[in-house]
Amino acid sequence: MIDDIRVGSLIAYCSVKRGNKKTLMFIVFVLSLIFMNLVFLPSMIGGMMVLFTGMMQDYPYGDIVIEPMDDNTYINNADSVLQKVRAVEGVRAATKRLDAGASIEHKQKVVGASITGLLPTEELEISQYPYIISEGDFLGELSRDEIIIGAMIAGTGFGSEIYDNLGEVRPGSLVDVTYSNGVKRTYKVKGIMEGSFELVDLNALVNYKEIEDVYGLEGSKATSVVVRVDKQGTEGQIKDKIREAGVNEQIFTWADKSETLIKQAMQSMGAIDTMSKFVSLIVGAALVLIIIYINVLNRKKEIGILKAVGITPRSIVLSYAFLSTFYVSLGILSGLILYFSLMFYFQANPVVFYETMEISPQIDPVLLIESIVTMLTLSVIAGILPAWSVSKESILKAIWGR
Repeated sequence: MIDDIRVGSLIAYCSVKRGNKKTLMFIVFVLSLIFMNLVFLPSMIGGMMVLFTGMMQDYPYGDIVIEPMDDNTYINNADSVLQKVRAVEGVRAATKRLDAGASIEHKQKVVGASITGLLPTEELEISQYPYIISEGDFLGELSRDEIIIGAMIAGTGFGSEIYDNLGEVRPGSLVDVTYSNGVKRTYKVKGIMEGSFELVDLNALVNYKEIEDVYGLEGSKATSVVVRVDKQGTEGQIKDKIREAGVNEQIFTWADKSETLIKQAMQSMGAIDTMSKFVSLIVGAALVLIIIYINVLNRKKEIGILKAVGITPRSIVLSYAFLSTFYVSLGILSGLILYFSLMFYFQANPVVFYETMEISPQIDPVLLIESIVTMLTLSVIAGILPAWSVSKESILKAIWGR
């Protein structure tokens, strides 16, 4: 077997040395593009996943969110839950929120929206809400009869033309809010928030006390308790610790919530990615198969002579396995250089989505290793097949080229 490997490698070396260098460069270039197609799209999808899940953390759900049990509208002991949560090691901050459905009216234009009641000073450590005020100011701790409106509702943000809006509402404008229980309040617009994300820009914010008063809630109630942890990646462990601390409500990590909300979109993109990978692998294998097949046809007589002088069929097959590996390895190497060049470029110059959302591709080492192994395996198999077929022919048939 060792002798077969040595002879096979020598035949492959001589084949490359005598081959046309321009043809070799073209083959490597095409293979590098095929490899690029295998890894580039998944990297971009990974970047989109990071962007969208990051927004879930920064706004509605934090790192961990606690919600009422299925048969309850509210967490009835929210202050007690907060006390337990804040005592858990690894928790950086926590706050409570009250969500309500409502309609917002301004100059006879009416828009439905979800309104979140929050504690403004606590949000500084929990969310990005205080930092996305494009006009006006964020709510203060004593803010009453004031409201923050999402840019899409106000009619000032990107995408406003897609949804119903209030027609260029500005800080200082007065809006009428009718809550789901029929209570109507007039608020002064304190600010416009713009996060370039529908879950943010189609909503509004008021002080927690406003929702409490409107719904006549007594005691400590919340529709959610939002938690931030000290170290990313420990959410699952902190979730278990919160449960052990005596919190009986439903507890979700941001990953749990994100998976539910964007699962369908990611599944669709995943299907496109899978199809793209499949086509790339088929094209790559077919390219190697064609190259080796043509090479075998052109050297059929030479193969017959090699067999006649005592070269084993195994050595001949191995020579083409080495040749296929050489072509594909060069293609993968060139593809990696091209891939990392594009990755560094797009990380320095992210793709802009919705005018302000920036998508930076994510480099996944596991994906790279899987793609390299898969492409090498399929391509080498494709390269061996024609050589194996010819090596089985009789010496005279191979020499005569029949």
